[in-house]
Amino acid sequence: MPVRMVMTAILLLAALGVGGCRDASEPESPEPGPKGPVLEQTFFDQNMIETTGGVRSWILKSELMHKYSGIDDVTLVTVTMDFYREGKPFSTLTADSGRANPHTHAVHVWGDVHLENIEGRSLETEELFYDNETELITNEVFDRFVWESGVATGIGMEATPDLEYFEIKTDFASEVEDAPAEEGTAKR
Repeated sequence: MPVRMVMTAILLLAALGVGGCRDASEPESPEPGPKGPVLEQTFFDQNMIETTGGVRSWILKSELMHKYSGIDDVTLVTVTMDFYREGKPFSTLTADSGRANPHTHAVHVWGDVHLENIEGRSLETEELFYDNETELITNEVFDRFVWESGVATGIGMEATPDLEYFEIKTDFASEVEDAPAEEGTAKR
């Protein structure tokens, strides 16, 4: 037997002998356990659809949905939520992240949150809650609401997803543009 093979065999036996023996008085180290909820499932390019009387109310799309053990909500990555009226889309919500409850259909999004309706009104914020029962969006953070002739900012708001109703709670400020003069008339 060549020397090289003998040395390899001796090293292998030594490693097995040392690694295989354990002092019985030493406690066995516990297996590392999870620190919090355990990821059960991951879904790619998923949609959640809410209907009322067979007519679409909203569609929530997410690049990734994660379901964790013991938690009802699914977490969302890259969120788009289209709101419908009489089966036709009227506004779109986008956000970096969020979570949705499959039982209550409540949605909470955060990150770069943007809501825009088909008429061009928009809301920019960092967090938003949608309550499926009241059909209202709310938050308690800074908001920037833009419409045809102005901009309003403030802290905290309540609104409908179509942005027809919009209420800023505190620190309200706004800028409104003057309407352009009609052709043939002078501004005074």
